[in-house]
Amino acid sequence: MICCLEAGQRTHQDKRRDTQIKMRITVNIEKDDNTETVESTEIELDIPNFEAFTGPDTFGEVFDQYEQKVLKARNGVMKAATEKYLSGMEKKHSQR
Repeated sequence: MICCLEAGQRTHQDKRRDTQIKMRITVNIEKDDNTETVESTEIELDIPNFEAFTGPDTFGEVFDQYEQKVLKARNGVMKAATEKYLSGMEKKHSQR
């Protein structure tokens, strides 16, 4: 038996594949006593869910996309956190 989906219909498997997982990267710059030196910097991004890694033929490609996205986000959040840190140092130095 052959079955076709009408336009706009999706299978349960399609819906599961579309489900996203979120990753949140937070950078805190703190003193030894755990008090914040500058405001936390955070980024949130969607990453593939487990079903996206469907098999050995697609694992490498999906993982590469995941890794590139995460590394870009990490670099961006670190740059933003460093800018906040240096800006805070500059303000404290100019107040002296």
